[in-house]
Amino acid sequence: MWTAGGTLAEVIAFLSGLDYAARFADPEGETLDDESPRLLLNWLTSEFSLPGTAANSNWIPGLLNRYATEDAALAAMQEFAASLPPEVDKRFAIPPRE
Repeated sequence: MWTAGGTLAEVIAFLSGLDYAARFADPEGETLDDESPRLLLNWLTSEFSLPGTAANSNWIPGLLNRYATEDAALAAMQEFAASLPPEVDKRFAIPPRE
């Protein structure tokens, strides 16, 4: 929804940029570690990073190696995001109208 073509590279770039912007806006990082972009990037790092390499350099090859297609990899990312507790990102929720 937030990328031009919805490719795996675009989605990862979007999430990385969103996380970077949030960290830039809150350099102390007091509220960022439990938000969905960071949790998803942490999942990618824990699942697909290799020792001695930059965390993000193996995400796409690792996803494609495990899931075979971009669509399946994106579905796995969506499944992980959907598994997060409901309170994640609550501060971004739109309050109900009174």
